[in-house]
Amino acid sequence: MTHRRIDDWCTLSGASVEIRQRGSIICSGIVDDVTDDGRVLWIHSTVEGRRLFEKADFYQAWADEERVGFHYKVTRAETNTLGQPGYGAQPEEYTHAASTAA
Repeated sequence: MTHRRIDDWCTLSGASVEIRQRGSIICSGIVDDVTDDGRVLWIHSTVEGRRLFEKADFYQAWADEERVGFHYKVTRAETNTLGQPGYGAQPEEYTHAASTAA
């Protein structure tokens, strides 16, 4: 399944995501909660329990699910000079809306 970096964390409540930092996967799980400003989110991982992540610490949320009504702003993953997807690249932004068909 293709993962896409999600810039607007406000839309991620309940989504299955990977948290990455500088190209490395740090944690994966379900987004338990997000602050109103979208700068902080909590992930519930079956392995690590509930964890907090802040955008200010260079964390990125990558979503792998498309579900009815799940709208989010994504960036197309590109590689930088280090060959790491999405980190340090100048992404092309577009809006993705999941199909409403069940």
